[in-house]
Amino acid sequence: MIIHRRKIIWILLLSGIVAFALAMAYRWFERGGAFDLDLVRVRGIRQADSAAVCLAVEPLFGTSIWQIDLEEVQDRLEDIPGIDAAAVSRELFRGIILQIELAEPIFAISDSTGTAAISLSGERLPTNFLTDTIPVVDAPGNMSISVSASLAEWFDTIEFEYDSLVFRYSGKGLSVFKSDCCEVILGIDNLTGRWRDYCHLEASISDLGYWEQVDMRYFDQAILRRNTQESTDSGEES
Repeated sequence: MIIHRRKIIWILLLSGIVAFALAMAYRWFERGGAFDLDLVRVRGIRQADSAAVCLAVEPLFGTSIWQIDLEEVQDRLEDIPGIDAAAVSRELFRGIILQIELAEPIFAISDSTGTAAISLSGERLPTNFLTDTIPVVDAPGNMSISVSASLAEWFDTIEFEYDSLVFRYSGKGLSVFKSDCCEVILGIDNLTGRWRDYCHLEASISDLGYWEQVDMRYFDQAILRRNTQESTDSGEES
């Protein structure tokens, strides 16, 4: 029994010595820069978007990878416009891996501050997110993020050919101008339902092009306003 206890004591003592030696070795290697960050691998990002990421991680170089707060780095990356999500992990012995998920541009807005792509959350994205494959909405002033998010949701769920359409946002809300100069007023909410109702109306009325406006902002009905000039020419009342 006594011999067994002595074995346990010796095992615990040797384990403590080994743990202490490993800790001291780690400290020695760390002070010597053996674990200092000198390599960052970035995945899921375009070359054009890498500048902002580089600025976010540049201060970390020269810091031990074991002293880097991965959650803090992740939060810093997700605060960058155009990045939806980020995951950060360590790579032995002197690197970290950044897995980036970029925001997707849904539409573009052209207002008093310039032209910018808008994400599904309504966030204004950097100019390098602009493409000629997304619709553009003209607006006279700054658009709030709640409005831009509502528009983004509509553009994301509706499938149509928008090359022949012009989109404008004003005090009336969103207006869609068709190639025949008819203005379809959708307003600021229930855009999907109002556009669907307009499409049904268009399919049932062949001469919508003779109307100046089709106002879809009223519940379960559409208000058609006659083009004054065409009405005068044809002898009809507006």
